[in-house]
Amino acid sequence: MTNQRTKVNHSLWRLLGLALALRLVLALCTDGYPYDMSCFVAWGNKLAEQGPAAFYSEGYFADYPPGYLWVLGLVGLLRAALHIAYESPWTYFLLALVPSLCDCTAAALVYRTAQRGAIGERMALLLAAFTAFNPLLLYDTGVWKQIDGAFALPLLLCFLLLEQRRYLPAAVLFGVALAIKPQALLFGPVLAVCFLAGIALEKDKYRALGRCFGGAALALVPPLAAGLPFFGAVQLVPKLIEKYTGTMSGYPYASINAFNWLAALGGNWKGLADTALLGISWQQLGWGNILLVTAGLVWFAVRSAQEGRFSPLLLAAYYGVGVFTLAHCMHERYMVPGVLLTLLAAARWNDIRLYAAGVGLSLTGFINLAAVYSLTGTEDEWLTSATSSTVAILTGLAETVCFVLLLFAVWDIVRHGHTLPLPERRRSAVPQVPAPQPGWTRREVGTMLALTAATAVVSFAYLGSCTAPQNPLDATDTVLTETVTLDGDTEALWVYPGVSFGGSVTITNEQHNDVFKKELNYGTCFSWTAVDLPLTAGQTLTITVRNAQLFELAFRGADGALVPVTGGGALFDEQNAVPDAISQLNSMYFDEIYHGRTGYEQLHKMPVYETTHPPLGKDFIMLGIALFGMTAFGWRCAGTLFGVLLVPLAWCFARRLTRKPWVAATAGVLLALDFMRFSQSRLATIDIYGTFFILLGAYCMLWYCQRVLTVGVNHALLPMALGGVAFGLGCASKWTGIYAGVGLAILYLGVLYLRWRQNQPGFWAEFRTAAVGGVLFYVLLPLCIYIAAYLPYWWRNPDFSLADWWQCQVSMFNYHATLQATHPFESRWYTWLLGLRPVWYYRNAYLPYGMKASIAGMAGPVICTVGLAALLGLLWRQVSGRGSRQGLCVLILYGTQLIPWMRVSRCTFLYHYFPSSVFCLAALALVLAQMRNEALAKRLAAGLCAVAGVLFVVFYPALSGLPIPDWWADALEILPSFGFY
Repeated sequence: MTNQRTKVNHSLWRLLGLALALRLVLALCTDGYPYDMSCFVAWGNKLAEQGPAAFYSEGYFADYPPGYLWVLGLVGLLRAALHIAYESPWTYFLLALVPSLCDCTAAALVYRTAQRGAIGERMALLLAAFTAFNPLLLYDTGVWKQIDGAFALPLLLCFLLLEQRRYLPAAVLFGVALAIKPQALLFGPVLAVCFLAGIALEKDKYRALGRCFGGAALALVPPLAAGLPFFGAVQLVPKLIEKYTGTMSGYPYASINAFNWLAALGGNWKGLADTALLGISWQQLGWGNILLVTAGLVWFAVRSAQEGRFSPLLLAAYYGVGVFTLAHCMHERYMVPGVLLTLLAAARWNDIRLYAAGVGLSLTGFINLAAVYSLTGTEDEWLTSATSSTVAILTGLAETVCFVLLLFAVWDIVRHGHTLPLPERRRSAVPQVPAPQPGWTRREVGTMLALTAATAVVSFAYLGSCTAPQNPLDATDTVLTETVTLDGDTEALWVYPGVSFGGSVTITNEQHNDVFKKELNYGTCFSWTAVDLPLTAGQTLTITVRNAQLFELAFRGADGALVPVTGGGALFDEQNAVPDAISQLNSMYFDEIYHGRTGYEQLHKMPVYETTHPPLGKDFIMLGIALFGMTAFGWRCAGTLFGVLLVPLAWCFARRLTRKPWVAATAGVLLALDFMRFSQSRLATIDIYGTFFILLGAYCMLWYCQRVLTVGVNHALLPMALGGVAFGLGCASKWTGIYAGVGLAILYLGVLYLRWRQNQPGFWAEFRTAAVGGVLFYVLLPLCIYIAAYLPYWWRNPDFSLADWWQCQVSMFNYHATLQATHPFESRWYTWLLGLRPVWYYRNAYLPYGMKASIAGMAGPVICTVGLAALLGLLWRQVSGRGSRQGLCVLILYGTQLIPWMRVSRCTFLYHYFPSSVFCLAALALVLAQMRNEALAKRLAAGLCAVAGVLFVVFYPALSGLPIPDWWADALEILPSFGFY
């Protein structure tokens, strides 16, 4: 027993050490919230240089009370002694150190509280791990670098001591929290009812009254002691009162970026006097809610005291979260103490509803902080855009649901003494061998092939024209002219440029007057444009092309027909390739002007314009162009083919993951009907290739893991090698493939650990094989594949060397690391989870009145929303200790694709979520497979497929560019943040 306890204690210390290290690493590599950082550094410097008596000088902004300023002053002294600059990461390290230690202490408190109950050592460690690696706390302390961890810890200790009826030390700790932040006053009513309950429960009433008044006095000691050097004895009390009241009333708004119930009602940054509901102001609504929450606190306190179930932790969790949810003037970080108290109450009562509320509040709080932090300094800093408002409303609703769940748990425990304990899941001593894969039947193979064929038909239909001008007038680095005589009257001119490096085309008449001039740049390539140009028959025109390719010109008459011309050379030699109408079917759109153009440049050994991504995806585009010409079909067909092949790959992945063919079929159908797969595969960009190889690599790793646990490493070389090939191809297509490598590495090492626990003979020989195979297949082979992707560079220039290759990598990194571009349809990662901000790729400007045509990169509603719910379900099962290896695998693969984007501050788009979304689909498949009622699961799967089919038909025009009437187009913009018509 002693050895077991020692082992657990070692595990706890390793856990806390890793959590501390992670926070400090985050502090070193992130910038922190700029407004708070500038204040903290300035306050620390001033306190260190001038002392406390001169700190709160006239006109100087400092809205924190004195308590934590002593820590900031110490940071200022250390920075001065060590000559650490303000911009140095070590400044952020020092600022985050104390809150990080407090966070870890809070995790230890959760562990000790759970350990004292009947929860079991393993679940106590699991709960401590969730607290230590809580995303809200990690972001608040490590990224934002706020002091909420230091503020929350004395509150946790206060109510934990009150749980043990240790009133006077609890009062002192409440005073410490009050000295740090005035928000401790929000928990004052809980402290009051705890002391009043102590009077009611104490037989010696005089002693209880003395303890009550003594506790009130002791609670004032820390703020008074901390403030004395700042204000002096004479001005101490009035100055402290002024500081606390001024800070608490500094932001007169319904919600100050707090995603709570008031934000869900649209109250973010709304003035307190503004009308909220039915003529009631936001301030009145907030005070009314506070009174309701306080009345609930009193009722819970009285009832629990009568029933012998009085729990200060439970009451503090309820009140802290309730005030944040329903009150006005809340900041986004005011929820941190409430979340920690909820987790501590869950450890005390072992109630699954409290666990769920704690996890849910942690996730909503994390999204809340991430939204505010990531938009700081942008045009949407006040979260007023349609997208940000939608995020605030939806997150506020989710946070409110979590509070309601917490409220129900408190009600049930207080009134009935009823808890729903989390079942202890005993871990098997030896990891189980995976069940065998079911055999393929002809029917299943035929169904999968039929689905793939149907997907191909839908995907290749209306993709693009197979005809386009192929022979340009190439005036690159020179000036060329052609003369043409009109054989009829004209009303319009159509222009089809090629590659240009900053050129132009000019048309002059016989009087040497310019009748048309157009700049030709990177945005005009391989796209038809039309301009009004009325000219009479018989005119002779001179066309001058400077430093550009121009493939074809076409004059059209009043009836829209082509006007015949005499002369013109290469500019009028392919009139049969001029389309009848201009649309995406014959012109590039969005980033095709980069990647599609690069495919053409590589094929023709021209200098490459776009070098910001590895070339393999553009190599595939090049192959399509080589087969079908420089046509819309040619530059899109390779990506479309990969998009089609993604469907049977998802089928196979879900089948191997779940071992249920009907689930695999569901996954295949849902992906075939997915919006993002459809639109991204029909666009000549590189994301489809990266996503395909990421899923292929995940499939091979899953295959490898199952083989290792079944027959050992030495019999799993084939999936190991194929997985390395897929990983290399993914990295060579887009650097997001490297993100996948992190997940693959975790699974690769994790399965070795499981194999070791199987106690099979010869493990160390297998370990050596895995080590050599890992280096060979996941390092050297991908590197060779990556380098080989640059062969077109070498074909163009035989002098292209490894030094040039390395310079390409440096240039790519510098480009993405320093990119400051903005885009009207950019979006942050948290909006991707529900597909709130589609990317507007294309709008057809050549349609008759009353018709619209657009193409948007959208997230498929079923995979996006239901898949996210499935992911949250898998996460909950893992956190609650009831998860599976398959669920953990999916979460790792999903997380390693999404988490890196959380730190990216550059312009990002919804399509960056594409690789993550395929693991949303995997989560959905796994949840369906794990449902106990298989008949119900199959009906649910059929229903999801039917809904996906209906939505695909309805939104098909917005995904394909098909012209539709205005009313249909307007109806598709179901959210204010859509805006793609």
